[in-house]
Amino acid sequence: MKKRDFWGIGIFIIVLIIVFLNKIVNFIINIKWFKEMGYLSVYFTKISAVLKLMIPIFLICFIGIWFYYKSIKKSIIKWNTVVEVNSIKDKREKNIILIVDALISLFVSFNFASAYWYTILEFANGQSFNVKDPLFNKDISFYIFKLPLIESINKAAISLILFLVFVTIVIYISMNTKDKIVFGRHRDENQSANSNKATGFKSGLTRFAGKQLAVVGSLALIFISLEYAIKAWNLVYSPRGVAFGASYTDTHVTLRFYKIIVVASLISAIVIFISVLKSKVRPIVIFSVLIIALIFSEKVVSGVWENFIVKSNEKRLETPYIEYNIKYTKKGFGIDNIEEKVYNLDNNLNKEVISKNRDTIDNIKINSVSPALEFYNQVESKKSYYQFNDVDIDRYNINGKYTQVFVSARELEYDKLKEKASTWQSKHLIYTHGYGLVMSKVNSVTSEGKPDFVVNDMPIKNVSGIKIDNPRIYFGEKTKEYCIVNTKLEELDYPKESEENTNNKYDGKAGIKMNLFNRILFAINQKDINFLLSRDINADSRILINRSITNRIKKIAPFLMYDKDPYLVVNNGRLYWIIDAYTASNRYPFSEPMNGVNYMRNSAKVIIDTVDGTTNFYIVDKNEPIINTYSKIFPKLFKDINELPKGFKEHFRYPDQYFITQCKVMEKYHVDDADSFFGSPNIWDIAKNQKQVEGKDNINAASYVIMKLPGEPKEEMVLIQYFNQYQRENMIALMAARMDKDNYGKLVLYKLPRTVNSPILFKQKINQDTAISKELSLWNKEGSKVQFGDTMIVPVANSLLYVEPIYLRAQGERSIPEMKRVVVSYEDRMILAPDIETGLKQLFDYEDKDNEKKVIDNSTVPMKNDPIIKQAKELYSKALEAQKSGDWAKYGEYIKKLGETLNNIK
Repeated sequence: MKKRDFWGIGIFIIVLIIVFLNKIVNFIINIKWFKEMGYLSVYFTKISAVLKLMIPIFLICFIGIWFYYKSIKKSIIKWNTVVEVNSIKDKREKNIILIVDALISLFVSFNFASAYWYTILEFANGQSFNVKDPLFNKDISFYIFKLPLIESINKAAISLILFLVFVTIVIYISMNTKDKIVFGRHRDENQSANSNKATGFKSGLTRFAGKQLAVVGSLALIFISLEYAIKAWNLVYSPRGVAFGASYTDTHVTLRFYKIIVVASLISAIVIFISVLKSKVRPIVIFSVLIIALIFSEKVVSGVWENFIVKSNEKRLETPYIEYNIKYTKKGFGIDNIEEKVYNLDNNLNKEVISKNRDTIDNIKINSVSPALEFYNQVESKKSYYQFNDVDIDRYNINGKYTQVFVSARELEYDKLKEKASTWQSKHLIYTHGYGLVMSKVNSVTSEGKPDFVVNDMPIKNVSGIKIDNPRIYFGEKTKEYCIVNTKLEELDYPKESEENTNNKYDGKAGIKMNLFNRILFAINQKDINFLLSRDINADSRILINRSITNRIKKIAPFLMYDKDPYLVVNNGRLYWIIDAYTASNRYPFSEPMNGVNYMRNSAKVIIDTVDGTTNFYIVDKNEPIINTYSKIFPKLFKDINELPKGFKEHFRYPDQYFITQCKVMEKYHVDDADSFFGSPNIWDIAKNQKQVEGKDNINAASYVIMKLPGEPKEEMVLIQYFNQYQRENMIALMAARMDKDNYGKLVLYKLPRTVNSPILFKQKINQDTAISKELSLWNKEGSKVQFGDTMIVPVANSLLYVEPIYLRAQGERSIPEMKRVVVSYEDRMILAPDIETGLKQLFDYEDKDNEKKVIDNSTVPMKNDPIIKQAKELYSKALEAQKSGDWAKYGEYIKKLGETLNNIK
């Protein structure tokens, strides 16, 4: 018997291992990876928390179900007139119940612990906000960290109680049905003579399980009481009134009803417990009807009160609650300390003022992200399997000058490697990494209208003065496949124009050693026998996994929100990714939700080495309670910002995803008082823009620009957005987020004393200008297409300078947009020029000091039928045809002849 049991247990264990093999392998690999990353304690925090939570929940469930079974067992014995004594059957039944009890308890405890381990840790470690809600005077941490757990436990408890009631009733019905089948009417007749308690379903159920129902019923009412206490606390999220949060009706009617229901439920719990034990139905009915009546009455009275009392006096009654909403929404989204200024439009720009603001002028962006990305992918990718995912904007000291640049990483695109990497070796052992980056100035283009590179090509051509020692990208945005490094095969580093390849050996620190045990693990994990069969893998080989930087950080810290736009930084000769991390919640009292959250902070920055894959989380907002709570839960995860290596802080950007959210909130919440808010008379709109002539209107994208803010001593990089009057295209304000040095995170709102042209009106003004629109119309046909760049409205010395880059694209699938002209506008004057400097000279360097219009002698202007004009038009048409067909040699020849012809015009 013992030997049979031994073999049975052994087979059972083997079956379990086979069934859960993948999970076991994943668990071991996770341990190895988290250990390699230095975050093993983070991984085990969850495991230990789940286990610590499972044990008490398992014991509570197990003991509770066991005692409930024992009490039901006694009731069954009392119910039966004949009791069969069978010790073997009783032992078997007991063993079955113990196994079922253990399985149910294990299932409940595991699922509850897995779902709520983090909520419980937040409950225990939640840090104070030092801000109290105006309705219950509770610290905000109660709503963020504690109330979610209270709600979860209450729902679980009510579900368990309903389950026990259901089980009790099912057992009773089963017993009653069995008796009728076995004993027929004889049992009923005997019992009817004894007492009226045995007649009817209710009295029978009470006799069968009176104590159980009394306990369960009372517990149910206690938790209903807690449910209405929770509903009362949740009034701070009520959408009923004029503004989000508790309204006049909520506080004066609904809250009072909830308090009465809470007290009535507690009293009913005691009364019903006693009544069930004494089999008195009337008190149960009375108190049950009372609770139902109170719940129904609250809805009726609240509706009547809202429609007949509040609506007619809404502004007066709702004023304090509107003010709560304004105050807490601004706090929730971090816009409560915006520095507001009036930007006086003196319009005093001249040559001297331009000279004093030369750094601002020199850094005006004339390159745009989308055309630059197209150019990078067509010209700088070099091979089809390299891809530039996006373009990031940053600032560097380029040859001694503070300069804004576009930066983009050249990553390996595995989806385009099908022909080159048709084998497992090629895909995972040879094509292992991307190579290098491109960097171009935002404020200049080449003579052909193409990006002005300071870093480009393979191998890297670098004229920026920035040190780049290791340009390889093993970890990136597009890097989703695992790779094995330090094998017997050499990795492709980059291809040469001569079709030869430069190879590389991995010199980083990342990776899990590929010993025999680990090769077996990954063969199972990836379902690929090549891990075991490959002779190219040796003892020095290492496997790099989780190479996608977004997946990487989410695996380490899934509780944070992450920005959708990681950006590449060059520091101390190496490449790094910086990703903004957010703490967010939808439980901030009285704060209007935006995109599913009503509290958001940019609390941390994540920095990832592109070669080593080292991932560091730095807290940038030391006063933020949620990130401090996370830091307490995971003490080895976050680093203090003071530990940040030198050179990174200069590249920190204020994240545009966070800024856009703040701007959306500002549309409605730029006001400070209820009078301005009520009726929404002062709503703003984020400005709209167009990308093409006669194109659709889209929300204007916030722009990173280098400029000197009014009243500041020098230029800095800011993120800027424009606001219009509601449903109109007149610009009324602009907001800037600062990010250089100690000014990081400061917001400034400039309100204009009068409305001016918004980006979309500026575009319309361009189209209405006869000279410019004629030129654009000529370009926008004959096989080419005009595209607008990024509209810049630059504040300069209490004036606004408008700049619009104009791109020309030839028709064709692989055509490249080129920046050909810039529209520069100031007040009512507008110039179409080859570059900003030329446009400014034409705007501000007039020979006629009295601003009088020059009289043009028509006798000197060549007429339409002039042979020279005809020749120029023919050359221009031929140049466009050459551009359309991609014959750039002919195009250059025609343009040169066109220039010579135009020079002959007097």
